[in-house]
Amino acid sequence: MLKTIQIIALLQGFFLLFILFKHKENYKKLNFWLLLGCVTSVLLFTIGDDDYNLFVSDTNWFVFHDTLIITFFFLFVRYYKSEKEIFNPKDFFFFIPYLINVLLQTGNEIELFEENIIFKVLKGLTELTFGIYLLYSIYDILKVKKEKWLFFFIIPLTLIFIIDEVSFLLTNSNESPFFLDSYGIILTAIFLFYFVLYKLIIAPKDVLPKSDDSKYKTSSLKPKNVEAHKSELLRLMTEEKLFKNNKLTVNDVAKQLNIPRQHLSEILNVHMNTGFQDLLNQYRVEEFIVCLQNKAYNNYTLLGIATEVGFSSKSSFNTTFKKLKGVTPSQYKKQLV
Repeated sequence: MLKTIQIIALLQGFFLLFILFKHKENYKKLNFWLLLGCVTSVLLFTIGDDDYNLFVSDTNWFVFHDTLIITFFFLFVRYYKSEKEIFNPKDFFFFIPYLINVLLQTGNEIELFEENIIFKVLKGLTELTFGIYLLYSIYDILKVKKEKWLFFFIIPLTLIFIIDEVSFLLTNSNESPFFLDSYGIILTAIFLFYFVLYKLIIAPKDVLPKSDDSKYKTSSLKPKNVEAHKSELLRLMTEEKLFKNNKLTVNDVAKQLNIPRQHLSEILNVHMNTGFQDLLNQYRVEEFIVCLQNKAYNNYTLLGIATEVGFSSKSSFNTTFKKLKGVTPSQYKKQLV
């Protein structure tokens, strides 16, 4: 029975991968590859699940553990929410608990070491980490409406994980009640694959955000003009300091450049990999730092300087500054002393 379910899940999963790859140019690359990692990790689990390995009888491939699924979904939700375009190398550290778990499981299986106190502590810490990944993912999904479809996988996976862990604590056995760690996850995967395919057909933006490149496929902006417009835009910011105007809009800058607003958006999003507000904020923060070190501003408050460089409110200034510099404005000022 389980083999039939595994085969169904594999067929659906490979079909989903085919659909994703066929349209990958339409999606933002980072989100696409993370979703691909999610789907692939589910397929690997389906193939090498516990003692129900599809190809090698009574063999457990710990590398294809459900903890890999949890890690990929955690990162997918994390980046979906942030809408970042580039993967932060530091986030590879989120895979460390998964690698530790694989080593512990493999070592225990081949009796490389006994289940001593160190083994139990490490196993407990890694399992706790995966629980945090799941709960944090749920928290993130609750904050962003467009991610609600992920509940259909995250909630069942979380419940199965909790039941499995509670069962282990009570019985000290790796056998999950009702084979939830096998039947439960794979059946959930089948539903997930069906649901994602359905959403990709009727509402693809709900699954993966569209690539900025796809918005401008019919653009009249000529490639030979891009660099000239970029240079003029940067000149307006560095020399004329347009960013100091806290009411500056993308339309205002487009008029200064004498180009359509659509062309300016394309230059920013596609050729400079940034947004209009992000560009302004970067210049404003750097100008704030320059002013902070200028004796002419010694009598200004931090908010006073922030207003001078174009910020319209204390909250947006503090949030932006910490996002770009990693510390609050007041903490940064103390570092200068």
